[in-house]
Amino acid sequence: MGLRLALVLVVSVSSGCGVTPRVGRPPEMAGPGTLEVSERAADRCIHGATGRDSLYRLELPGPVTDPALVAAVAQFPASVRRTAVAAGLEPLLANILIERERSMQQGAPTPELLAMRDELAARMYTLETQLTAMEFEVDCVRALINARLSDYAERETDRQVALTIGSLVVGAAAALAAGIWDLANSETAHPDVPEGPLLVGIAGAVGTTAFGTAVLVPEPQPIVYEHAHNVLEPVHRGADDDFVFPTFVFRLLTLPTAEGGPTPRDQLLSTWSTMIEDDVPSEQRALAEQILYGRGGVYGPRLLTLHQALLEELGATLDGLARDIDMLASSIAIILSAQMRALADGTET
Repeated sequence: MGLRLALVLVVSVSSGCGVTPRVGRPPEMAGPGTLEVSERAADRCIHGATGRDSLYRLELPGPVTDPALVAAVAQFPASVRRTAVAAGLEPLLANILIERERSMQQGAPTPELLAMRDELAARMYTLETQLTAMEFEVDCVRALINARLSDYAERETDRQVALTIGSLVVGAAAALAAGIWDLANSETAHPDVPEGPLLVGIAGAVGTTAFGTAVLVPEPQPIVYEHAHNVLEPVHRGADDDFVFPTFVFRLLTLPTAEGGPTPRDQLLSTWSTMIEDDVPSEQRALAEQILYGRGGVYGPRLLTLHQALLEELGATLDGLARDIDMLASSIAIILSAQMRALADGTET
């Protein structure tokens, strides 16, 4: 009977319930003891105004179509032109190249060239700041998530310590009671319950086993994270209607590549899909994606860790886009210098 009871307790403890993710916050999870990634704190991670009034949410021009302008920018590699198109700079670059040639022929820069050159310098400067702002936001939100996961880990450690102490107390108490009972039986010719010490020992073993099993089995806790502003959502959907990203950055993620290969967004979605498939059971994936890519709700620690990992992949992709900006800046400097030398030598570029 004692062995059967021990088995029942062990199975009951080891099959404890996990967290059931859900969209939105249930009313009962509004108390001060709830683990939560604060949306207000996440809003402080955003650099600059969001929405349609932000300085970086612009109606940027597309690629040039005029034959003269196309001929001017044909000097740039196709991959560099993609970055220029994403930034809305291709018309400006074409006009600068044409105006610079005219200025060199006249022997002095025209006012139009000087104005366009200043505009180009200012807009090139903003490209890096826009990308840096998005990288900061992603890293900042990741830090908030890590803080809540650390809080969960601390609570789990406290629970395990309490259970370990309980196990020691139960074991010691059972051993003491069994010893006292056995001593009393030894002084009595006909004890009322001769198997009493054995039963107490079994009960102590059951209690110690239950406590020990509970220590070994984590107890996931729900973590609330509601995110009306979600950097994952526009990438997943392929459209940024709420202007979560600067226009330039989102275009750099989504414009077709010069080689016809997958875009940075395509590569990111493929990686995210693999990560979700590896971490979430198939019957839960639809709900998990609704939470991850939507407005959030109740996360389990594992799902929140996955959200953090998706953000890490997005941050790495954004960091890789910095090379595109560097290549654009280098190509502009090289081509303008080559044009100047060619004109000075009386040759064509």
